Amino acid sequence: MNAKIESIQSTIDTLLTRFDAKVDTKVAIVQPGALKNAAEVLRSNLPLDRPWLVAVDQNTWEAAGKDLAAGLDAAGVAWERWDVPLVDGETEPFCDDERVEACQKELGKGFGAGVAVGSGTINDVVKLAAHRLNLPMACVATAPSMNGFTSGIAAVLSEGVKTTVPCTAPKVVIADLDVLAEAPQRMIQSGLGDLLSKPVSNADWALSAMLIGSVHSKEALEVIEKGSDMLNDVAPRLPLKDREAVAGLTGSLILSGIAMSVAGSSSPASGGEHLISHYIDMTGHAFDLPCDFHGCQVGVGTLTTAFLYEKFRTLDPAGIDVDALVAAHKPWDEFERWLEEVFGPLFEAVSKHAKAGYPTQDELRARLTVVKERWAELMEAIKPGLRTSGSIEAELREAGCPVRYAELNVDEGRASDAIKLSKNIRNRYTILHLAAELGVLDGWADEAMERFYR
Repeated sequence: MNAKIESIQSTIDTLLTRFDAKVDTKVAIVQPGALKNAAEVLRSNLPLDRPWLVAVDQNTWEAAGKDLAAGLDAAGVAWERWDVPLVDGETEPFCDDERVEACQKELGKGFGAGVAVGSGTINDVVKLAAHRLNLPMACVATAPSMNGFTSGIAAVLSEGVKTTVPCTAPKVVIADLDVLAEAPQRMIQSGLGDLLSKPVSNADWALSAMLIGSVHSKEALEVIEKGSDMLNDVAPRLPLKDREAVAGLTGSLILSGIAMSVAGSSSPASGGEHLISHYIDMTGHAFDLPCDFHGCQVGVGTLTTAFLYEKFRTLDPAGIDVDALVAAHKPWDEFERWLEEVFGPLFEAVSKHAKAGYPTQDELRARLTVVKERWAELMEAIKPGLRTSGSIEAELREAGCPVRYAELNVDEGRASDAIKLSKNIRNRYTILHLAAELGVLDGWADEAMERFYR
């Protein structure tokens, strides 16, 4: 067995044991040929008193579902296939309220567990539905495309807004490297794009902890760092379907999910760059506009927010006029009217999230005063791990990932709006929020568009 892959597996096993009390996942196997033993592993970890619901789509059924089904039959496990429904001419399913409710209804017909055969969408649909019924579930991965395998959240389009919902993570994750390496390259690129957001999402997390007092976890950061180590020299080998490189990517994705569970939130792995991607998703769904894979959008969003941090770090704190910024701060009622203008039919879904994160003048004054008077401390807090946009872009390019909004098939106006407006769709403090409160977001967004649109 490859020593590097064994080391990755050992790290995963060690962390699952160490954080057993905080992490729902008990077994995560990242090995070539893991699918051959999947039925026995699942049989040892899921209840056998009732049949299992095996959730698939046509692609994941071909990639891993058929082989898993044969293994379950040979192991004497009762199961039934359930295809996640397609709506409105979709070619692939989407995780939204309706699909989760459909899965919940199906699981409620006497099944004892759910098994998601897939990655982001199918995993999220099944784990949230199973959580609502207090049933265990497992995931048989088909692509290393996102970091939600071991996370205690599901990404759901709810009432028109892409949001994260707490839930129970899979009890077992099976990641067969031979299956994952054959996934479409765009999905593999998505996984890398999702992971390379960590330098800026962790800076956002530190920013939030210092300016609004959000909880920060050194243990979760330690897990993230171990995952980052697994990515060393991985990017240029991913297009070659190199199993060791795919193992590094997959192991890092699994550790990212563990870090979220340890932290009790998605903050270690999701900041302003994810809001940009979520804005693209929600407008795409609402107005029938193109979207790319979530992680590919996150990668370009990461370049943007890394650039914003570069701009922020060049500011002279003495030039921050707190009184003027507070005086210019719109009262919520006025800001709400503006939100209705710019979000149109999405306003009702967005407004409650925006309101939860909108500061009063006193709150704004307090945090801008911290920025101005504790500048050196703030710089020290966001510095660890923060990378330049140029270094992140170079690594994305090595794997063939998109690095421009135009490569995501997102038009210029929508891309600009994603940078300027996405802070309003989630109550999470990021560099997007701080730049807006400093009165510089629109200008910096225009500069980012010049660099990262085409």
